[in-house]
Amino acid sequence: MRTWIILLPLPILTACPTSPGDSWLEPGCGNGVIEGGEVCDDGADNSDTAPDACRSACVLPWCGDGVADSAEACDDANGVGGDGCTPLCIVEEGQLESEPNDAPDEAEALTGEQVHGSVGDGDRDCFAFSLEDCAALGARLVGECPVPATLTLYDPDLSAVAVGSPGEDGCAVLDPEDTPGARFTTAGEWALCVEGLLGAELPFYTLQLEPIAPEDAAYPLSSDDDPDGDGRPDSCDDDRDGDGVDDELDNCPDIPNGPDMAPLAPDDDGWIHPWLAIGPFTGRSSADTCQPSLDNLLADEDALAMPALGDLDLAGELGWTILWDSDNRVDLEVFTTQDAPREAYHAVYLYSDTIRSLTMTQGPDDGAIAWLGGEQVFETTACQGTVEDHYSVEVELQPGWTPLMVKVYDQGGGWGNYVRFLDGDEPVTDLELSLSPDGPWESNQEDSDGDGAGDVCDETPFGA
Repeated sequence: MRTWIILLPLPILTACPTSPGDSWLEPGCGNGVIEGGEVCDDGADNSDTAPDACRSACVLPWCGDGVADSAEACDDANGVGGDGCTPLCIVEEGQLESEPNDAPDEAEALTGEQVHGSVGDGDRDCFAFSLEDCAALGARLVGECPVPATLTLYDPDLSAVAVGSPGEDGCAVLDPEDTPGARFTTAGEWALCVEGLLGAELPFYTLQLEPIAPEDAAYPLSSDDDPDGDGRPDSCDDDRDGDGVDDELDNCPDIPNGPDMAPLAPDDDGWIHPWLAIGPFTGRSSADTCQPSLDNLLADEDALAMPALGDLDLAGELGWTILWDSDNRVDLEVFTTQDAPREAYHAVYLYSDTIRSLTMTQGPDDGAIAWLGGEQVFETTACQGTVEDHYSVEVELQPGWTPLMVKVYDQGGGWGNYVRFLDGDEPVTDLELSLSPDGPWESNQEDSDGDGAGDVCDETPFGA
């Protein structure tokens, strides 16, 4: 008996619709359904070129995908700046840096006050710009600063004079208030270099210059910036010494010798800066190694000498000149034309209205003898360096003008002295000083030998 097997066609299986009217779609990105791992899915509208579209990988558009979306000003997808678009999709307006500009001597000219760029690993970008007299320079990186960086300022001689470091926001800042080398720059071509801290790669930056006029400066002027105390730094001052004579016409532009010069006085800390000086004397001998000689080299009695500018020593060979030190130290190293041992004198006249009991301090290198009003008031025979207030002696100033003279011996090395008066612990600043035995000092542009250098700053004011 035969058995018949009847084969019936199988039904075609389809996914059950989720609701009436739905049709089945194959799972995957592009089916218009947001499924596992997908952030978006607009189906046929997914696009890698259309702004704001869901991308073909079913992810949202992002800065760096090469499409400028509505929230982006640009998008070049290359991850670096200096090409017109930052990696943050911000348009870089203005100058864009161009290579080569890796060193101050090949710096790229800065055409405005802002430039955009990027720095590779171990690289740096340098920009050149001109400054007028009297400009203090501020500079900073602005906007986002993805990596700590530094700014280095180079003067017209290509010497690094100031460095700006990252501020609290991580962006490098060159602030003249914190970096004196950026204050009151001289006229000329300067350079500013940008580099990642420790040579790190800097994917993008925006450098902005901020020149600051002196009247807008928020920091005080030091005595080095403004020696004549007129409120204008030397680099901005046509009369640096404040004596009423323009520098171009002044035969001693850095030492006051004009009609408007103020009466000579100690500085705010009591240090005496203007001195008469004479030396070097050599061939002398003394009992101790660093004791000044006991020879009278100025007159029959050195203690009674009343020197004036141009006076000669007892032998008629050396003349008194003016030593006008800008710092606190009396620098006798101007007399190092002869090898040690050697000695020199420095002298000044002091005016007091009344009898005053004061403390005189000194710090000579090496031994020294001091006479006040013709009387010896101090002596040291020690071999030593200059130290402020190293020695102190009690003295009495008489009313009127009193000569102070110091003889300083040098055994070798440095050579100088510090001198000031104290009233208790306070520096004495109200004494009038003179470089003349005849009373108040008046200079008024004298040039006795006609060599163009005023007597005040001439090493040989009356000729060789």
